Amino acid sequence: MRIAAISGILIVAIATAIVVWLWQDRSELSELEWPLADAAIEPGEAVTVTWLAVSTLLFDAHETQILIDGFFSRPGIPETAFRRIKTDIASVNFAMAKFQINRLAAIVPVHSHFDHAMDVGIVANRSSAVVLGSESTANIARGADLPVNQYQILANGETRKFGDFTITLILSRHAPIADGKKPWFPGSITSPLRQPARVNEWKEGQSFSILIGHPRGTTLIQGSAGYVRENLKHVSADVVMLSVAGLSGLGRQYTEHYWRETVTRTGATRVYPIHFDDFFRPFGDILLLPNIADTVVEAASWINEFAASEETPVDIRLPPFGKPIVLY
Repeated sequence: MRIAAISGILIVAIATAIVVWLWQDRSELSELEWPLADAAIEPGEAVTVTWLAVSTLLFDAHETQILIDGFFSRPGIPETAFRRIKTDIASVNFAMAKFQINRLAAIVPVHSHFDHAMDVGIVANRSSAVVLGSESTANIARGADLPVNQYQILANGETRKFGDFTITLILSRHAPIADGKKPWFPGSITSPLRQPARVNEWKEGQSFSILIGHPRGTTLIQGSAGYVRENLKHVSADVVMLSVAGLSGLGRQYTEHYWRETVTRTGATRVYPIHFDDFFRPFGDILLLPNIADTVVEAASWINEFAASEETPVDIRLPPFGKPIVLY
């Protein structure tokens, strides 16, 4: 029995060491061959967006800010795998102060997984922002004791207006990264989600394509690399914020269909890739996902091919972390 126990411990130790080693194997951002978008030093009257990693995006039109997602806490792999996790209040406070999130009108998660919606209730509690989304997202808000007038459940195609921004939620799909047919943690959050909680309690709920309209232009946020065929056939956009997580595992053909449905169909001429970074890293530490999880460089090469084949040129640039870029 002692020999068996020692053997078991050795096997676990070796397996852990292999996983840790493989998790360090990742490509450099420069290998994506996407130039970095220029930061707006003095935005003036421009409408800007600031990428805050994964698919957290801060839209700013001077008097009004819109936050897509809200994920600042960044629990590590051991915490996420073996413990109940909760919002890191210090990280949220730091992010809101550092990036001047002080005119927030709405918070809109693309779906209710932890890497998108974990912190939305806490951010809303520190502002007067309204949380928009599915019933699952509403249960995250309820779990954070958000007042009932600070969250709304929107149906497919429903629109809300905040300042000069118009927000439309279009029902979509999560990238089928679990088995080619469905995502991790499918299903709905059916009761208030109180923290700390297991990572699998942040179920997907509904995934949305989010359309941010403004008198000067329109941006489509595709925060998960899923799509519904012809779902955006009546949508036009100037800019697409395009999730690329999981595409390498889904294959070139899937990626082409995804590109055609989100970029070609909407007529966008600018694309900013998002959700390519390792979301287990500390907030602000931007590294590509490990190759064992996702070969982002391979998916980027396919995307470059598709962009080159468009009749109208499509400009692809990486958003710099934490710096506003001019949309319009």
